[in-house]
Amino acid sequence: MSMGPLAVALLVAFCALARARPAHPQQQAVLVPAGNAPYAGQVVVRLDCSLLPCHSRFFLEQLETSVISVMSIASGHIDILVNKASYGRVWMRETGYIIVDDVQAVVDQEMSRLAASEQKLLSLSTEEQFAPDVWFSEYHRYDQIVAWFKDLAAKHPDLLTFIPSIGKTYLNKDIIAVKVGSSVNKRTKPQLWFHSGDHAREWIGPATVQYLVHSLISDYSQDPTLLDSAELIIVPLMNVDGYEHTWTGNRLWRKNRRPIKNDFFGSVGVDLNRNWPAHWGEGGSSNMPFSDTYMGPSAASEPEVKALISFFKNDNHTRLIGAIDLHSFSQLVLRPYGWTQNPAPDEFHLKTAGDGIRDTIKKTSGKKYVSEREIDLYKASGTASDWFYDEEVQEWLPDRRLYAFTIELRPSAEESNGADGFILPPTEIVPTGQEIYAAVKGYVSYALKNPLLV
Repeated sequence: MSMGPLAVALLVAFCALARARPAHPQQQAVLVPAGNAPYAGQVVVRLDCSLLPCHSRFFLEQLETSVISVMSIASGHIDILVNKASYGRVWMRETGYIIVDDVQAVVDQEMSRLAASEQKLLSLSTEEQFAPDVWFSEYHRYDQIVAWFKDLAAKHPDLLTFIPSIGKTYLNKDIIAVKVGSSVNKRTKPQLWFHSGDHAREWIGPATVQYLVHSLISDYSQDPTLLDSAELIIVPLMNVDGYEHTWTGNRLWRKNRRPIKNDFFGSVGVDLNRNWPAHWGEGGSSNMPFSDTYMGPSAASEPEVKALISFFKNDNHTRLIGAIDLHSFSQLVLRPYGWTQNPAPDEFHLKTAGDGIRDTIKKTSGKKYVSEREIDLYKASGTASDWFYDEEVQEWLPDRRLYAFTIELRPSAEESNGADGFILPPTEIVPTGQEIYAAVKGYVSYALKNPLLV
């Protein structure tokens, strides 16, 4: 949009606020005391994009270098997390309105619900807890997720291989992986990669991966097509440290948990999906450690990113033809590139596959996902999906490129109220899993028939 005098004046005021650096929940110390309320006094404000140049590169760069936390971006608005006192500023009242008046109350309500649910689960035997109707009725801690995958692999050793560690997090937690596939053409069939949990607060991602694995195994006897045709390599939870922190200290935490050395503000964490060595630091990320989108001191500086890269480029993974990174939220199917307006060499097939994912979801659940290039939503560099598609992987696999996507899961930016978009009710786990399972089957089929050979 063009910037009139009002928009320019408002943007100048916004920039002044963006560079003011009060205490912010993303700057907490590593250990948060019990009873801490990191979002006390915080509200979610919806900014009207008809009054602000929300999707201009300059505006988004101001957000990226600020202490303002962006909760969601839609075509007509942007939801931001700010201190309620900031809303008293004239420019913000002129361009937006509060949609969540007390973020801490939303978080507290969810944590109370989880505590009660956990007590109910603890009254059950392990076998009862792992029953699908119980397991998929709730979100789970890291240790529980590990135990669930171990149990599933023990029950289905012909279809599921559990890998106890592909590397360590900053806090020395194991990053697990699994491989799903039948014995048919085991050493020759194509492979596809999936991972989730880059961003700690996006709980629906790991839950959806769990549902995907469960469904592939449960349906194999009736429909063996996918697992006889391909092997799926899956990292269910990348950011283990951050994920655990969302259960114990800060529900809306995004980054990993590595303290940033020599940072004046004592900031903690790097945005793992801005740290991949794919045009790292070329826009759409921040070099400010307190930012939600802090890209880290160098490309692949973080142990979690290093672990996934090392595992991805394993000698046993040279049959990869596609890779998907699952996030939330906004209901988007994003294809390369995120760092440049130049079209990807395989734009036709990427768009066709992405549109197919979108259409399958709509047919399965009625939910509307948007299929688009990531750069058409916002600029982002150092992302996993661009790394899957770009130079380093192509040098490793010189005869092909990969069908690379980021999928942003439920809810849509229009349906959510900012903070509650990340606090998706557990009743959404199964329907989200069902629509993604259906979409993955179509995606794998298309990729197998149309490999991106070069």
